[in-house]
Amino acid sequence: MVRNIKTSPTKGLVMRHINVVMYLPDQMADWEVGYATAELATGRFLRPDVAVTLHTAGASAAAIRTMGGMSVLPDTTVGALDPGEIDLLILPGAESWGELEPHEPILELARSLAAREVPVAAICGATEALAASGALNQVEHTSNALEEIASLPGYTGHHLYRERFAVAGSSIITAGSWAPVEFAYEIFKMLDVMVPEALAGWHRFWGDRHAEAIFELMAAAQPAGSGEKV
Repeated sequence: MVRNIKTSPTKGLVMRHINVVMYLPDQMADWEVGYATAELATGRFLRPDVAVTLHTAGASAAAIRTMGGMSVLPDTTVGALDPGEIDLLILPGAESWGELEPHEPILELARSLAAREVPVAAICGATEALAASGALNQVEHTSNALEEIASLPGYTGHHLYRERFAVAGSSIITAGSWAPVEFAYEIFKMLDVMVPEALAGWHRFWGDRHAEAIFELMAAAQPAGSGEKV
């Protein structure tokens, strides 16, 4: 789904420029998106031919307060976004998803992007909002619990619900509140921003808690020849 491609004049690489937008709902669950945004923003373990730009968008231009007490000012508003320039939309969990009306503009955007097979990644309460909006009725998905979304108006996707930490459907990634690592892993995998060895090492380190995997990850992510002396 990554469309913005141009040649880097400095490295001679054909760069893939990926535009990621993360929605900022009020009372956002800080920890649920940190694993994904840290790697996408820094690019420290990404392929050398990938350049990610991460922007945030709010329902308004006002700062939101996260569940962790941080005040975060969005880069732009949902209304100002150009859907044609979005390669991935991230929807974090938040206490405020309980009232859907204020979030309808971002849910409408999410449905539109998914229909065009542009990836949408939702976790925790955001999966429940997508379920209520009907966006999960035709795609494999998960959430915090089937019981929590089964009676939501607009949801008829019971047969496609999967009891897994995270599920990557055709263009929608969903995860439960307890699975921020798996959520990030599925995002990296769908965008193909890490070489396979780096992706495996990343999950071994953060997901499986194997401390020695950090060295595998660093070695896999290091560009060929970057450690050689001239």
